[in-house]
Amino acid sequence: MKNRLLALMLSSLVLPSVAMAAQATPTKAQMPEAKVLETQCPTLQAEHLKAQYQVTNGKGQQWQMTLIRNGQDFIIQRDGSTFEQWSSNGEYVRYFPVEKRSVTYRKGDLRALNIQHDRDQLYHVVSPALPTHMTKTQAKQEACFATQGFEGKVNGLESELVWIDTIGLPAEFILGQSQPNLTYKLVDVEPFDSDAFVVLTQDYQDIDFADVGDSESDPFIAKMINQGFIEHGSSGFYNSEGQAIEAQGGHGNHSH
Repeated sequence: MKNRLLALMLSSLVLPSVAMAAQATPTKAQMPEAKVLETQCPTLQAEHLKAQYQVTNGKGQQWQMTLIRNGQDFIIQRDGSTFEQWSSNGEYVRYFPVEKRSVTYRKGDLRALNIQHDRDQLYHVVSPALPTHMTKTQAKQEACFATQGFEGKVNGLESELVWIDTIGLPAEFILGQSQPNLTYKLVDVEPFDSDAFVVLTQDYQDIDFADVGDSESDPFIAKMINQGFIEHGSSGFYNSEGQAIEAQGGHGNHSH
């Protein structure tokens, strides 16, 4: 359990259209009611969607995180310089859009680097088992979703979760209610089909992580190692302050 809760804090960790409230949607006076509802609430499939979150840490720093699902494969993006894909076959790929390059980590690479991840937790932003350890609070019907509230201790902190069961995602998660350590708030969610997902990773020049050591003459590889993106196999996990975590076993060795 301790590792699961640690993973919850470390992750989403990692990249607009329908807001939870219809801010930019025409009013009923401008278009028929049926059209308004269609615009506000698209038909969503849990396995084919794009969800955007605003993440806030305990220092008040904010960043955007986007989760894109395609079946059991998914992508997480936190900024414009890199995004990560987890495949159902256990591979992890890190993409660098500016350079149109990518680095693939096979299952054996991840084991060798002691990089562990909880696929369920990443796929659902928070562990889908979390509600079973919390107490139900208020159920609500929002503009487009039915939500169920939960509260309880997570990592020893009184926390709050608002869960959308139909798509298996939190509308909001607050770790530490009185003094939030980390908050995820759903800003946007929209359909995202398989073709669009494939386009995101097309035309990238890929290299296996196992070959990185033999490719240091490659300017891209040299640059990425120099910046710390690839060396030691970055896990793609981020702690509550938005700092990269190399591997779960090594977080205690970081200097402050």
